[in-house]
Amino acid sequence: MRRKRLRPYLWPLLIAWPVLAPGQIGTPGVVLSGTQLAPGYDMGVNSSGGSTDWLSIDPSNSLRMAYPPNQEWGAVFITVGRPVAPPRPSLDFSDYHFLIVELKGPAGGQLQAGIKAAADPDTGTEIKQTVDLTGDWQTQVFPLGGFAGEELGLLYVVCEFVFSGSSSLTTYVRSVRYVKSLSPGGAAVSLRAQGGSQLGLYINGG
Repeated sequence: MRRKRLRPYLWPLLIAWPVLAPGQIGTPGVVLSGTQLAPGYDMGVNSSGGSTDWLSIDPSNSLRMAYPPNQEWGAVFITVGRPVAPPRPSLDFSDYHFLIVELKGPAGGQLQAGIKAAADPDTGTEIKQTVDLTGDWQTQVFPLGGFAGEELGLLYVVCEFVFSGSSSLTTYVRSVRYVKSLSPGGAAVSLRAQGGSQLGLYINGG
């Protein structure tokens, strides 16, 4: 899927996010749990038309991303610190091997997920992986090796959700975390990276 150049993601999200004290989640690699960001992270939202009001807290203990119609693109992104112009802060995720996201959206819908290093330009050219939505809550596993060229030791955007097209799409996310390894067995997860290549692996169900 070809996408036009993006303008910079510099819009802070104007929502009173719950802030956790250090160690309150207590699990290394956890970025988002329910509606709560781990300490040290923030969120931003933008679209080709400059719309920044389509991310909210949902009663289902998740974040609601209601991508508006008549846009060329839209993005919701979790950053190290507040969204800022370069030079940007970063964290070292080089010890981790997988990004795991729990999300929900209408069957047949699609979005893309990605990450960005602090030095990456705001052009939308970073590698992203496509998620085919099923209508139910689904656990997506992204091998970090699938984000070719990203410097994992200097991540600034630790997770982004990118929408495209003129039709609206409402999705929900309730968990974002990094892990070093996966347990054998469980449910199969198949991912399609930008460009069409297939990635398949197994994780525990639930």
